[in-house]
Amino acid sequence: MLTKMKKLFTRNKASSNVEAPQHGNIKLEKEIDLRDLTFPSMMENLTNDGITFEKDHFEIQTGLGDVKFGRSFFIKPSGYPRTVRIGWLEGLFTGDDMDVSVHIEPLDRNSAIKKLQKKIDEFETVVHSAANRNEGAKIEDAMQKRDDAKYLQRQIKNNQNGLYYVSIQGTVFASNLNDLNAKSREIERILGGESIEIINSYGRQKEGFLSCLPLGKNHLEKTDRNLDQNALTAIFPHASSKLNHIGGFPIGRFGSEYVYYNNFDASLSNYSMGIFGVSGSGKSVLVKQIIGRGFMDGIMKNVIIDCEPEYIALTKALGGIVIPIYPSKSKTASRINPMDIFPEREIINPGEENEYTVERINLNFKVIELLEFFTVMKESLSPDSRGLTPIEIGVLSDLLEDLYTKRGITEDPESIYLNEEDIDLNGKITYRRRKIDMPTISETYERLVKLRDDGDYELKELCTIVHLFTKNKAFGLFDGQTEIISDSGVSLDDAPVVTFDISKLSPNGIERPLAQHVLMTWVWNRFIGSNPKVKKRVIIDEAWMMIKYKTMMEWLKTLSARGRKWNVSLTLVSQRYEMFDRTEAARDVVAQFATVCFLQQSDQDIQPILDTYRLSEDVGNMIRTANKGDVIMKAGKQIVSFRSEPTPEEWNYLNTNQNIEMGTGPGKKSSREAQIQFLNMAVDIKAIEGEGVA
Repeated sequence: MLTKMKKLFTRNKASSNVEAPQHGNIKLEKEIDLRDLTFPSMMENLTNDGITFEKDHFEIQTGLGDVKFGRSFFIKPSGYPRTVRIGWLEGLFTGDDMDVSVHIEPLDRNSAIKKLQKKIDEFETVVHSAANRNEGAKIEDAMQKRDDAKYLQRQIKNNQNGLYYVSIQGTVFASNLNDLNAKSREIERILGGESIEIINSYGRQKEGFLSCLPLGKNHLEKTDRNLDQNALTAIFPHASSKLNHIGGFPIGRFGSEYVYYNNFDASLSNYSMGIFGVSGSGKSVLVKQIIGRGFMDGIMKNVIIDCEPEYIALTKALGGIVIPIYPSKSKTASRINPMDIFPEREIINPGEENEYTVERINLNFKVIELLEFFTVMKESLSPDSRGLTPIEIGVLSDLLEDLYTKRGITEDPESIYLNEEDIDLNGKITYRRRKIDMPTISETYERLVKLRDDGDYELKELCTIVHLFTKNKAFGLFDGQTEIISDSGVSLDDAPVVTFDISKLSPNGIERPLAQHVLMTWVWNRFIGSNPKVKKRVIIDEAWMMIKYKTMMEWLKTLSARGRKWNVSLTLVSQRYEMFDRTEAARDVVAQFATVCFLQQSDQDIQPILDTYRLSEDVGNMIRTANKGDVIMKAGKQIVSFRSEPTPEEWNYLNTNQNIEMGTGPGKKSSREAQIQFLNMAVDIKAIEGEGVA
C-alpha cells in the first residue's frame, strides 16, 4: 500500500490571544500550557508531498524531485465472469506496483431472502411474457436464472450460504505516463483472459485512490454487485507463496517472491521426491536447479542415473565425475558388480552426548537384495514375466550366502579387506590394504549349473536365463569385478556429483531398466548406507522404464521408506504420471512421496493426479494449462505454485541444449567457481528479501 498521500485532511492550529514577547525566543508559560501533547495519526503518517488528480490519471509527489503516475480502476458490475474458480483474481493480486481493495458489505439474511424472492418473481414474469410471444431462447435464459435464484435462496434459508455486495478496485503506479498506459493495457489483457472487464475511474480518480487506501471505506459509488458466499470465498488467494520450511533454498518464484524449499524439513514424513512433466515442460531445468542450489542447504552429494546425456555438462561444471556404463569387451570400460558388498554404518543415540556409530556388514540384507536382482532377471526374460519359484529362491539364498561366507565375510567390516605384502627393489616390505574380490554372476552361474547337473533339474530355466547375463553374453555388462573408469581425476568420495551415463544402452528391452536397478542398489550400498550423517540426493531419470517390473517398484518403495533414516532424498524424474497409475506397485511408490512436483501434463494424466493426491479441479486446470517452467508442488500438507526461473548466470550450467558445452575452458568458470555461483545466487536472493544465510 502506498505510504504517502495528499494532505487532504488538515488540522486547525489552536488559536491564542496571547502575544509573543517582543524580545528573544522566550515563550510565555501560559502559551505553553495551552498546547496539548499529540502523536501522529494514521492519516498524518500517510501524508505525502502533494498530489494532482486528472480525469484519466493522477500525479503523486513521492519525494523531492520524484514523481509517480497512477490510475484507478474497478471491475465493472456487469464485467464479472458467469462462473468463478479459486484464484480467479490471481492476475490482479500479483500485479507489479499495484494496490487492490475488495470492499464487502453483507446483506441481512432476511433481506437477502426477500430480495431473491423479488428476483424470482421478476424471472417468472419474464418466462410468462416470453411464452406468450413464443421466444424460446429468452424463456430458457430466464428459467435458468430463476432456478439459480431459487437454489441460492434455499441455501440461505438453510444457513448454508449468504449474499454480499462486493466492489473490487485497483490502483496501478508507474514512473511515467507511457509506462502507466502499458501497465494498464497489460492488466486489462490478463483479466480479459478470465472474462473480467475493468473500467477506468474516469473523472473519479480521487475517489478511486482513496478507496484503495486502508481506510475501510468505498468512495466509488455504483461499482458494487451481489455475490454469494462461494463466489466471495473464491476471490481471495488460497495458494501460499511460501512454504513454511526452516532453511532451504530458493526453488522458484511466485510473483515477486521466492519460494524456499527444504527437502529435509521436519514437517515432511520422508525426503523422497517425484518430479513429473511432459517433454519440454522445463523438468530437466528444475532438477538441475535443485542439484546446483542444494549445496547451500548442505546437500553435498548428488548421484544421478542419467538415461540421456542430460546431466553430463552440469556434472563436469560442478567438478563431478561421469561414469559411462555400456556393453564392451574392452578393459577400459567401467563395470559395476551388483554383488559388491560394503559396510553399513548406523548412528546410535543421534544428537545426544553419547552418540556413536556402529559399523557392520549386513549380509542378510545383501542376500535379499540379490534375490530381488535375480528375480528381475527372470521377470525380464520369462514369457509371462514370472519371478523366482520357491525352490529357486531357496537354492539361490543358500548359494549366495555360501559365496560370501566361504570368502570369510562376516559382520565384521574388516572381513572384506585383505592386507597384501609388497616388497620393493630395496627389499623393503610394506603392507597394502585391499578389498577382496567379490562373487560374480559367472561364479553364481557355475554353481547353479553344478547343482543342475547333480539332479536339481528345476534349475534348468534359471540357469538358461542367468547364462545370458554372464560375461560376453547379451546382457553381460555387469559380470565381473567393479571397475570405475573416468577421465576425471576426482575420486568417488570427493566428487560432489556422480553421474552414471547409461544413454548408450538400448532404450528397448531390459538393458536400461536393469541398469537402473543395478546402479540404484550399488549406489545405496556404496554412498548411502556407508555415510548416514551427510545429506545426499539420488536422482533416477526416466523412472517410467522401471514400471513394468514389479520387483523394481517394490525395491524403490523400500528405498523411499528407508531414506529418512539414512538422510537421503530419493528423487524420481519421469514424463507421464499416468504410467505410474496403471499398476498398484507403481502407485504405492509415488503415493508415499512426501514431495511431488507437477509441470505441464497431458489431459490423460490429470485425473489420476487429482485422484491420488486429492486435489481440486482448479489445480488440474493449472497443471493442464501450465506454461514452460510452471510448477505445482505438494510438500507434505502444503501446496504451492511457482515458476522455475533460473538466473542469467545459472543458464551457463543449466542449459539443456546439447550443442552448447558447459564447464571449464576459455571464458568459462572452474567447477569450484560454478558451485560458488549457485551459492552466491542464493545468498543474493536472501539478502534482497532480508533473510539470514547460514
